[in-house]
Amino acid sequence: MVESSPVTVLKALKEFIVPLSKEEFSTLEQNILSQGCRDPLVVWQRPDGSNVLVDGHNRLKICQKHDLPYKIKKVHFADMGEVKDWMVDNQLGRRNLNPDQMSYYRGVKYLALKNSKGGYKNVLSKGQNELSTSEMLAEQFKVSESTIKRDAKFAEGVDIIGKSNAKLKFQILSGQSKVKKSDIQVLTEHKDPDRLTFKNEADLFNKAKVIRDEILDDVESKIKDVQKKKIETARAVLAEKEPAFLDRDDRLKKIKGMIVSAINKAINEKDTGAIKELKKLIDRLEKELF
Repeated sequence: MVESSPVTVLKALKEFIVPLSKEEFSTLEQNILSQGCRDPLVVWQRPDGSNVLVDGHNRLKICQKHDLPYKIKKVHFADMGEVKDWMVDNQLGRRNLNPDQMSYYRGVKYLALKNSKGGYKNVLSKGQNELSTSEMLAEQFKVSESTIKRDAKFAEGVDIIGKSNAKLKFQILSGQSKVKKSDIQVLTEHKDPDRLTFKNEADLFNKAKVIRDEILDDVESKIKDVQKKKIETARAVLAEKEPAFLDRDDRLKKIKGMIVSAINKAINEKDTGAIKELKKLIDRLEKELF
């Protein structure tokens, strides 16, 4: 550990972790003023020699404000992705997270593991199947697998909000916002979530409703398509059987029309299925005539 060494603060890392509330920051400041900065700042020493701050942004701000000494602890990281993984694990290891913050960081961890080399690989023992990413995290945090997957959608939704409104993201994760979790999760279903912007809670609510309505309309449209295909299939079957319920002359006329239709389809569309159907119709015609 080195005392009061210069550190570099990156905006991307500073904003990655949910900031303290005014009350929490004030409490930390009073503790440092009375007891000093006891916990070292964690830094990532990059190849260029710079010490990038990974943990301790609030402590550094307070120490610089009051000209207090601090210590740093250098930790090796391969890249920025590894740094963020460490930061998430560090947050998840704390006991003062509220439910939404815990859900958010579990979701962030799931997405990071899932997107890196196809997900987490964890073989229990020889001959057993590997755990999926969601199964591994569910076991680690003692929650259900479905909870982990919902956490992932929540984390994605929160980050979508944060791109255009960092303040609203903070309000959601700090418990100051009344936005429903389901409204945040549904944002991930938008066709182009990167283009979404949010002015405030009301704007978010309205856009979530629009997305939900679009999903419902799409589902209803697909249901109608399925129903339409079923009706068409039923009509085709009925049309094929219909001649049996007519008198002989009408049956012959019906079969004749179907034969002509099959011939045209075979010639015009080069449809081999129509040729097979034509053979069946000729057999039926033969039975009617003889």
